[in-house]
Amino acid sequence: MSSLGKFPNGFNQVSRSAVAITVNGIDQALITTSSFTMYDGLVVSQSINAYNINAGNPTSNQWQSNLTGSYFNNFTTQTDVSEILRFIAGLLSQSAPDASPNTRNYNSYTANAQNTTTGTVIAGSVPQSSTNTTVTYLTSRGFANTGSTIFSAISPIYTQQNYGFTYTSVAGGTTIVTSSADNQLFGLGQLVSGNPTTFSVSGSFTFRFKDNSAKTDTATSASQHLITQTGAGTTSGVTLAKILTVNPAVIPPAYQDGKYASVFAPTIYSGSALAVSASGYYHISASISIASGSSGYTPATASNAEIFFAPLTTISTNIPSQTPTTGSTTPVALTAVSRSLSGAPYLSGSTYNVSSSFTNLFNPLYFVGTIASLSTVSTGMTQTSGVTSVLTTGGTVQTAGAVYDSTGTTARSASQIPFETDLVKLNGLYTFGSANITNIGQTSFTPTTFTVSIAGVNKAASTSTYSSVSNYHTAGTFGQPAASGALAYNTRTQGTDSGTYTIASAGSLLANFTGENYRLQINDSLLSGSYDLGTKFTTGSYSVYTLGATDLQIKPGYLVKPGGTYGYWLADPSPSQTYKYAAFGFTRTLATNQPSIAMSLAGNTTLVDWANSSTTGTVAMLIIPQSALGTVTQASGIDPVATATTLLAIAHPANPFGRSLNVLANTNVAKTNPFTIDFPTSPNAFPLNTTYRNFVVLVRYIGDPTPLTSITLTVTA
Repeated sequence: MSSLGKFPNGFNQVSRSAVAITVNGIDQALITTSSFTMYDGLVVSQSINAYNINAGNPTSNQWQSNLTGSYFNNFTTQTDVSEILRFIAGLLSQSAPDASPNTRNYNSYTANAQNTTTGTVIAGSVPQSSTNTTVTYLTSRGFANTGSTIFSAISPIYTQQNYGFTYTSVAGGTTIVTSSADNQLFGLGQLVSGNPTTFSVSGSFTFRFKDNSAKTDTATSASQHLITQTGAGTTSGVTLAKILTVNPAVIPPAYQDGKYASVFAPTIYSGSALAVSASGYYHISASISIASGSSGYTPATASNAEIFFAPLTTISTNIPSQTPTTGSTTPVALTAVSRSLSGAPYLSGSTYNVSSSFTNLFNPLYFVGTIASLSTVSTGMTQTSGVTSVLTTGGTVQTAGAVYDSTGTTARSASQIPFETDLVKLNGLYTFGSANITNIGQTSFTPTTFTVSIAGVNKAASTSTYSSVSNYHTAGTFGQPAASGALAYNTRTQGTDSGTYTIASAGSLLANFTGENYRLQINDSLLSGSYDLGTKFTTGSYSVYTLGATDLQIKPGYLVKPGGTYGYWLADPSPSQTYKYAAFGFTRTLATNQPSIAMSLAGNTTLVDWANSSTTGTVAMLIIPQSALGTVTQASGIDPVATATTLLAIAHPANPFGRSLNVLANTNVAKTNPFTIDFPTSPNAFPLNTTYRNFVVLVRYIGDPTPLTSITLTVTA
């Protein structure tokens, strides 16, 4: 029996009260007298069962002492203890929240594709009668139809044999409580004895393989997997965690949450994925459910995926790109047209035939587009007929008369799919002769050749080009003797000249040596100073070797010594004649006086004194105005550089005429290029006027000087 108490030095006054005491589990009652003294308190070994207890008297500060303004000032010695405890609980409630669950729920999962590398469909279309074993296998499965590319319209094509998925849970709803800062955690029930229980994720998978375009199953398999996390932690992506309270040292946790991430990882293939037979459609069906603690599994959530896989590296190795091969591409010269200038022949037009063929364009696959072509890199060449471009647009032959069987005798019709052994024939008729072009240079001529190229395209769009270089004219062709050499070309029409020799208003007259329409023969008739009264060169027909002993040669754009360093084709008809000439008549129709004329030279721009220089390799010039004096015994001309007048006798080397030649000085100080030539007014007057409007320019070479390329004369109104 417990002791009721003792009486220490201090005591409390008790009046008309009863005390209920439980002793050894039996309630006892002790009735006091009206008053007695009790020290300290009641000491009980087990419990006091009372409806309530008063607050009593504090031993230090009494109730309602120093508590003014506080809610505690409402308490007295008679206030029930339960009232005071409830007030304190209210004060502390916000800082002592109870354990709460994660209210997010398991909503679904995502399937995350892994090893997703894709490749490009192998280039090239499938021919008929293929003998390539990879092509024939894929054709048998509907993946390589003739006239189409392999795996046509299939995209994407995956190339990693371990393509597959992992699976990650997705939480739904909202919460304010989690075990960590992860919004994919979801509630998994209560703890057991303060500890997490278990979290299990179950997955079932079905695999289907379809090795054909009809998507008929050819192989199936299945597997099941279970991942369980016991207690807090993570196992193979499955996580379980305890949700702590705000003050776990005082308020114990009661709930758990979790998730799963990147679990299972099933893949599409476990056999020999490098084999061509691994090509096809792969289907993966997944079914996943979860369970927590002793609860049952949730209904399974299913997902399905289908992809196309092919070992493109193996297929590319088995179907390599081919190199198209060809035969000869040398053009055959058919016809030629020639013309002459100063009696030298030039090629002015010709035709050539080019033919060739390609093999190995369709084996093992072929390009869709322009599969073969024939072209020229040339000056003045035009294709006039033939098959020079072969198309396989849409996977079928589009060019008639271009694709043949392996014998080269049977042509494939338009819209027909070519065969593996077919060949392509190319041919073209080319005509040379664009207007007004020449390959003549100062000391040589270029270009002398043109290039014919044929191009074949393999399945991968890589072009193989074969070229042949041919001469516009080869010595001995077109019926010409080989000893004569090759002809340069000059396509300006026989008898035409692009110079300007007649003018009706102020402007420029031009001799640029492209023709001889206004060239005069070297005789006394040109001393009239008039083109109309001079003796003309024959320019309207082909005539070889027409130059006289004293004539210079005109080659396109140049005035040269025949047989010299700058000459072409012709030998010098008279090597002992070192003085050679060319004369050009100019017609001025202006009815005005012309006291002087400006002259500009191109090419060789240096002139020497006509009468007083015999230096070899030099150029001299006379301007012979039209006048009445041109018909009498003495002839006259103005030397652009002469400072004094000189009379040359008939036998003088610088006088090619049958009468004496009076070389007049130029009184103008402009005696270098560009020149200004004054027409003298005394002792003999030679102005260009309303009666005498024309003049002749006479050019003389001594030896083989650098040639003139043009003479420009300016006429004023």
